[in-house]
Amino acid sequence: MERLRRLLTAGLAVDNSGAVAVFLAAGIVAIVGFAGLATDAARGYMVKARLSQALDAAALAGGKVMFQPGRDDDIRMFFEANFPAGFMDASIAGPSIVPDAAGEKIRVSASAVIPTTFLRVLGIETVRVSSETEVTRQMQMLDVVLAIDMSGSMTSSAGGGQTRIQAARAAAVELVEILFGADANKDLLKIGVVPWNAKVRVMLNGVAYDADGTTPQAVPTFTNPLTGASQSQVFFANNTPVPLFSAPPQNWRGCVYSRYLNNGIDTDDADDRYAEYTGVSGDWMAWEPVGPEGEPVSGGTCSLAVWGSECTPCLNRGITPLTKIKQAVLDAVGELTNPNGNTNIPQGLGWAWRVLMPQPPFTEAELNPEGERQQAIVLLTDGENYGGSGDGYKGVWGVGSAARDEMNDRLRALAAAIKASGVIIYTIQFANSGGPLQSLMREIATGPDSPYYHYAPDGDALRAVFREVANNLSELRLSD
Repeated sequence: MERLRRLLTAGLAVDNSGAVAVFLAAGIVAIVGFAGLATDAARGYMVKARLSQALDAAALAGGKVMFQPGRDDDIRMFFEANFPAGFMDASIAGPSIVPDAAGEKIRVSASAVIPTTFLRVLGIETVRVSSETEVTRQMQMLDVVLAIDMSGSMTSSAGGGQTRIQAARAAAVELVEILFGADANKDLLKIGVVPWNAKVRVMLNGVAYDADGTTPQAVPTFTNPLTGASQSQVFFANNTPVPLFSAPPQNWRGCVYSRYLNNGIDTDDADDRYAEYTGVSGDWMAWEPVGPEGEPVSGGTCSLAVWGSECTPCLNRGITPLTKIKQAVLDAVGELTNPNGNTNIPQGLGWAWRVLMPQPPFTEAELNPEGERQQAIVLLTDGENYGGSGDGYKGVWGVGSAARDEMNDRLRALAAAIKASGVIIYTIQFANSGGPLQSLMREIATGPDSPYYHYAPDGDALRAVFREVANNLSELRLSD
């Protein structure tokens, strides 16, 4: 019996060797799973971080050309450059590009599927990560003046069935629409318009002149640099804030001569200044109105004409001061019609600067703004300076291209003063590929290349240029 008991006991004894193997295998799977989770999670994090970085770069690149036809192509190009194909063996879906209706934001998103390594032992073959970003055009306080060439050559063709002035109007409208967006007005944005040819009509656009409304205003006694006589008053017409040395005539068209004396003394002139100035020969407290002798009479000639040449007429459109009302700007741009006369670029640029400054004669710009403010002039011309009788400089350097060198020098001095005051100058050379004009426009712009200097050969190119300028005037930031 004892022997039988021992045999039975031996048969019923527990053998633990197999169970240990099973538990060990299960433990290894768990360890591998946890290690795989950490490894594949780290890979997923790296892919997501790279994905976010690529989307940020792509969105900012797209925002800089938000209104250009190639915007989406630029976004994809920057995304692919920052998230190269095959990175971590990821498969990419996107980027998806969604702009908002107002043109203020672009949302860019993408996702990536990553093959797992160790997690495969748990039956998890892939991990998916996604990211999105949004870029917003953020406007700081901005004052802009559009100085548009209205000389006679702007009636020439710009291609596509448009005249140059028609193309300029269409391009300017695009800039206005971009900057204002869907808003009827913006508290941080003001735009003014200065049409010009050989001189500038300093009347407020749309306000008729009434000679009976001219009023004298007493000022401290000064020496009139034009006459050398003492004077203690200036004059204001009913439709302009610009002070005048004398009361304008009954049929005044609204143009004034530049504050310049052709006496060889550079410090005697104020054509490159926006406010009052004391020179060697007198005090530039005001401007001299162009009288009837400076306007065309029968046959297109006038008493100031040299050799019977045409006396450049005053434009039929005046200045639109800085305004935050979108429709007022659009109306002013829409009224840029009937170009005529010669080209005097310093006149357009100089009066654009005076409209932009908060000091008189135009005071629509805020004097001491809270926060940062950007001020800019967009100057468009299709031709070189050309002297003429009755122009802003009285034709003192002669007629035609003979006066060009002197006029170019005055333009350079003016542009230097404007840039020194912190104003950005954008120059647009339109439908004129001349090398001398290109050199001059590059020189007077804030920078010699894009985004400050542009050449637009035709109307389509001009619209693209105005879109680029509008984009450059808007800051970009990644939305929170």
